[in-house]
Amino acid sequence: MNTCNYANSKLLGKLLKMHNLTPKNKQKVIISAQRKTATWSCLHRLARKLEFIQTAKDQKN
Repeated sequence: MNTCNYANSKLLGKLLKMHNLTPKNKQKVIISAQRKTATWSCLHRLARKLEFIQTAKDQKN
């Protein structure tokens, strides 16, 4: 299984730079990455979801 190890901070940094997230949403991704069951696909999915919600809120304002 392709599990995510928080110690691999380079890949996590690339993931966070790839998506346009607020600091609060970046923190959510980091907390999720610290779980033992976190996978890279799960983190990408979460980042895309948070980015979509953020852009929807920005367009609403």
